[in-house]
Amino acid sequence: MKLLILFVSTLLFGTADLTGIRQQYLNAAKSAQVTQDLYDSLKDVSDSSSENTLVAYKAAALTLRAKHEKGMLTKKKLFTQGAKLLEAVIERDADNYEARLIRLSIQENAPKITGYNKKIAEDKTFIIRNYKAQKSDLKEYTQGFVKVSASITKEDKAAFN
Repeated sequence: MKLLILFVSTLLFGTADLTGIRQQYLNAAKSAQVTQDLYDSLKDVSDSSSENTLVAYKAAALTLRAKHEKGMLTKKKLFTQGAKLLEAVIERDADNYEARLIRLSIQENAPKITGYNKKIAEDKTFIIRNYKAQKSDLKEYTQGFVKVSASITKEDKAAFN
């Protein structure tokens, strides 16, 4: 049923709805199939699309695909491709709150060997500073992330109430 809704929304709106994409992203780390479904729903989004949030989720899907791959070279290729795409999104749209939230979640969960953890403090500060200006659905989504975040301290969590 979920796939049918995703398919219909893709036909009607060109891409899947952001709420559905967010939910898939939350579940993707646990399942190779959900990760592939997330990527499939975003693969037609152009890397240079003005829909920067969707491009950021596409980048995240690439990094998550790396997690579920078996070969080290394929893992590295997918992760690097996703990280570069996400960095490009943030470079062209530095104030994109959701892209920064995605990057923070990836950095927290990326294997240390990738070296993809240099902007955790920057993203955390950005998220805290800009949280109150977000719409309620994105605030709720952020609160879910904050509950499980390794970089958001107990003191920082007060900013998300």
